[in-house]
Amino acid sequence: MMEKFMNWMGDVVAPKMEELTGNAWLSALQKAIIKTLPMVLVGSLITIYNVIKNFIPALPVLTDLRNYTFGLISIFMVFLIPYYVLELKKNNKMKLTAGFTGIALFMIIVNPQVTDAGYIYQFTSFGAGGMFVAIVAGLFTAAVMNLFASFTFFKKNSVVPDFVKEWFDSMIPIATVVLIGWFVVLQCRFDMYSFIVNLFSPLNSIAQSLPGMILLYLIPTILYSMGISGWVFQPILNPICLVAITANADAVASGMAATQPFTNEATYAWLSLGGRGATLPLSIMLFFAASKQLKALGKASIVPSLLNINEPVVFGCVAWNPLLMIPMWITAIVLPVITYLAQVSGLVAIPAEVFNLWYCPVFISSWLVNHSLSGLVLTAVNLLAATIIFFPFFKLYDKRQSELEKQEEAKG
Repeated sequence: MMEKFMNWMGDVVAPKMEELTGNAWLSALQKAIIKTLPMVLVGSLITIYNVIKNFIPALPVLTDLRNYTFGLISIFMVFLIPYYVLELKKNNKMKLTAGFTGIALFMIIVNPQVTDAGYIYQFTSFGAGGMFVAIVAGLFTAAVMNLFASFTFFKKNSVVPDFVKEWFDSMIPIATVVLIGWFVVLQCRFDMYSFIVNLFSPLNSIAQSLPGMILLYLIPTILYSMGISGWVFQPILNPICLVAITANADAVASGMAATQPFTNEATYAWLSLGGRGATLPLSIMLFFAASKQLKALGKASIVPSLLNINEPVVFGCVAWNPLLMIPMWITAIVLPVITYLAQVSGLVAIPAEVFNLWYCPVFISSWLVNHSLSGLVLTAVNLLAATIIFFPFFKLYDKRQSELEKQEEAKG
């Protein structure tokens, strides 16, 4: 049964996922998210700074730094998405123009209030709350720009300089995108921004449920155990998690309670202990393995694991190894259940500040996301649960590897 399942995963699922990761549109979303991460990390540093400021009140308030980095993430995304789509589609001459056009469309969709003083934009529209709007606007812009990729006003032997050709050739796709946005939003008075946000709100609601939290953590973990990077899921996970942490922050700022349990902050603090799949306990076990090979792997992977980098241990012994893939999957179910229940029951405060420093060591990240002892206790409970799950599978695998090594030594 297990052999058939593993064969199906290897012969059917893995190739399909690899094909998906090579898709230009999905790859563009991945690239855009990766490129915006430094702006998100600045927001995380401000969170650390605010902890220090609690002890030294005289320090200046640096919240504006977060507003002008993480708080502008939708603008960054709507530029990068069409840029990377056209780059991956080999339409390099229009990729910058596509990015600019994406921003123009996004600013129309935001639909500012028109006053005698001019246009008034709500700053919050530019942040994580507008991520899905930015994605839709960016993909639409890329589609139109790509449609006109081969269009040109000029013949091949034209003496007109290339940069002048690009100016004129990009006019029609730019005008098409802007005119469509202008007509739908400004002339038809259609609130496209609210429509897109509401369209994706069921997805966020599902993600914030217990089944949703389990699935959205389990599926990337299964793919990772097959050697497929979890980044393939980031176009889905990142907008959901960033919207959730923004909603939590806004709720707390308004004097209400945070209500969104599935965030990157919760993932880094309580789920991905040592890396996706909570492999820190496994790395420690490998360090004390009877097998010489596994012991060497443990020595090589323990320090990266402390920084939540678990590629050495995953690709060293977990990937396509049913004995260690299964406990990794079980952990990816059990830990989300514990973490979800702890948050929604009020035993552990739901994170309400941006903190995406995923390489921050276990327990330190737990403290920084909600500044409570209960968060540290939850980390300890999850580590214990992961240890209990991994231990019997590790012992069996270690025993087998030791016996194989003894047989090899006997032959030698």
